[in-house]
Amino acid sequence: MIILLGETAAAREISEYLQNREIEFKRILTWTGKAFLQIPSSILDASPPSSSVKLAPLRQWCEQRGIPYLRLERPETVIPDSSLIYPVFTWEEALLELGQRIGAVHEAKERIVTIFVTTGSHQLESIVQSAFARSARLVVRVLPEGRLVQKCQAMGIAPRNIVAMQGQFSKEINKALFKFYGADIILTRDSGSAGGTDTKISAALELGIETVLVKRPKTNVGLTVNSVQELLDWVDINEELQHFR
Repeated sequence: MIILLGETAAAREISEYLQNREIEFKRILTWTGKAFLQIPSSILDASPPSSSVKLAPLRQWCEQRGIPYLRLERPETVIPDSSLIYPVFTWEEALLELGQRIGAVHEAKERIVTIFVTTGSHQLESIVQSAFARSARLVVRVLPEGRLVQKCQAMGIAPRNIVAMQGQFSKEINKALFKFYGADIILTRDSGSAGGTDTKISAALELGIETVLVKRPKTNVGLTVNSVQELLDWVDINEELQHFR
């Protein structure tokens, strides 16, 4: 049985393919560290880049048992050289940088600073509970799912500051949203061009908006592919090999 990790659009596409091929699998949206009831034949990791560090123990577990662990890793975005872009490599660094940028913008403009958050609901609570949140307005963009909207509201984010939309977004749509909400700072992750990082950054640059960009952690992820099609090709080959054993 294959274990498929992730609630991304890529994970949904892979799930549909496995169903159509009648390949036995179980999809896990969020890994909680619980043991498997059945030892998997392989693990397909289509979770967001932010999950990479959290899933390191699972990769080690697979390596120790000789279980193939295949990670769908989007190519990194080529980042323009700009003083408006502040790259960081950890979430803690992102919060620290955000606090510093908010302070600088607030001092320059003497008003509440608007942060447009495109990192989803994961780790959003740490932003809401941060010291700088008291002097900032948070606008968050999440998938149009009721549970995510409710999660944001439970944290105290007003409905008018919740953008529930399904990407991918063009540069023009990003520009329109950033302008409409009066964004001063964009917080985003490097999720590759497939995740729309390039269009978010180019939109922010054209509007003269600062961007705090959370780069990918440097981790050893073992077997990797850079597209859904590469992953599906690997599944097909692996399934054929299983039949000959």
